[in-house]
Parts: sequence; C-alpha cells; structure tokens
Amino acid sequence: MVQTIILSLVAGIGGLWAATKFIPGVSFEGSWQTFFMMAGALGIILIVVKPVLGLLSFLLKIIVLGAILLGVVWGLDIVFPELHIVGLVPLAWTVLAIGGASIILSLLGRGKL
Repeated sequence: MVQTIILSLVAGIGGLWAATKFIPGVSFEGSWQTFFMMAGALGIILIVVKPVLGLLSFLLKIIVLGAILLGVVWGLDIVFPELHIVGLVPLAWTVLAIGGASIILSLLGRGKL
C-alpha cells in the first residue's frame, strides 16, 4: 500500500517533469514547492482513479465476454439440432451457468478455491 502511494507520487512528479522538459507547449514557471504540490495532487488522483478504472474495465470485460458467450451458445443451438434452447431467458441462464462453471474451474485450477 505504501509502495503504491510512493510510486504514484513519483509517477506524478516524473511524468510532469518530463512533460515540461520534453513536450513543446508544456511549461511550468512556479516554485519547486508548487510543482511538488501539483505533482502530489496528481499522484493522489492517480491512486484514487486507478482502482475505479480497474473495476470499470473488469465489468466491461464481463459484459463483453458474456455477449460473446451468448452468441456462441446461440450459434451452437442453431448448428446442433440436438440442443434446444427456447427463448432468451433460458439462453441467458445457460450462459450464466457456463460462465459460473468456468470461473469455479479456473479458481480450482489455480488453487484459490
């Protein structure tokens, strides 16, 4: 946790410094105290925003994977006449069952369950 805070602060300082030195159109004309306060604020914002973005990307991955799996199961229902899934609700429950089984087996495979 402390390492994450320190690295975020250093990233804010380093990135801001590099931008002011190497990117045309970016400059800073204040004192070094103001620079460190600004970079520290940027580091704190990075600490807060990063987990939120991680959660949002995780949710997006679940939605996209679910949509792909829904299409695959629907395709299997069309291609194989032996499989009968009638309606969208049973199709959705089938996808949830497959996804749940996949998560459980993945955790078992890693020894986390």
